[in-house]
Amino acid sequence: MKIGFVVNPTAGAGGRIGLKGSDNFEEVERKGGVAISPLIASKFCRKLDGEAEILTCSSSMGADYIDGKIVYRTEGRTTAKDTVKACRAFLKKGAKIIVFVGGDGTARDIYAVTAKKIPILGVPAGVKMYSSVFAINVERAKAILHEFVNGRAEMVEREIMDVDENAFRRDELKIRIYGIAIVPSIRYFLQGGKRLFFGDEHARKEMAEFIALACREKRCILGPGNTVKAIADEMGVKKTLLGVDVVENGRMLAKDADEKTLLEFVNKQVKIIVSPIGGSNFIFGRGNQQISADVIRKVGLKNIIIVATPSKMMNAPFLYADTGDEEINKNLAGWRQVVVGYGIAVRKKIVI
Repeated sequence: MKIGFVVNPTAGAGGRIGLKGSDNFEEVERKGGVAISPLIASKFCRKLDGEAEILTCSSSMGADYIDGKIVYRTEGRTTAKDTVKACRAFLKKGAKIIVFVGGDGTARDIYAVTAKKIPILGVPAGVKMYSSVFAINVERAKAILHEFVNGRAEMVEREIMDVDENAFRRDELKIRIYGIAIVPSIRYFLQGGKRLFFGDEHARKEMAEFIALACREKRCILGPGNTVKAIADEMGVKKTLLGVDVVENGRMLAKDADEKTLLEFVNKQVKIIVSPIGGSNFIFGRGNQQISADVIRKVGLKNIIIVATPSKMMNAPFLYADTGDEEINKNLAGWRQVVVGYGIAVRKKIVI
């Protein structure tokens, strides 16, 4: 069996610096963003040789991480056009699946070539990753590929989704479905796509009142999303909807902060308040990479508060964390309380 393998070498570079995406790489470079895809690709390719015949690209788009047959060569800085050309080469050479390391933009580029001709599988390395073609993490991606090669994976239809990054930077969430791809699956090993939940306004307000009262005199890191924004509203601060902010005693200390800024404000008394992304159910590692493993380690796991609406929790069999740090991920794993109302919490299991 032939497997096409391609890496977006700039994926994830905008996450920790708070850019919410990596499409504008000139801005990413100016702010010192570092792509996480090379590290993710290296982890994925470790002990992968022998699964099947690997078709890949030269240098940072594939050959730097795995010993495969190079069917597409790049020159200089790569772009989305290189991903498209590589996928066309994979199809021409008879690939039965394309595995990629990147984010939603990379998924869109690949789907533009493959549609439903062959399955695709995403190894998560982007900033947002709202599409449901991604495995939960690197190890689960390897497990899915192994089962596919051996004819045991279930084939499912999954959405290719992406947001308008320019609107995203303006604190506007505009999501579009670009197509439905065929993806190999093991139950609970693929993430869900982004979903919006309605009808929980009363419960959200009660939960927000409770958390705002409990954290009234504390310094808090507020993650993105409508649920956490409701808490900020109760605190009397105007929070960014899609960014990460630092507040204390009703004052905004840092708005739309990056990882470096967060580290300047945190200590063992700070609270991190996050809400899982609807559909994918990640509390860390999707859309809030500014709250990095180093930030979590400095704050301490006991100071993390997870909040959500009841309907979101009813549709979440598990929660997930993918911080890029194995020790932090393992410490986060297990049963955690999620606040869903005024003094009301449910227990959910975080799996990695």
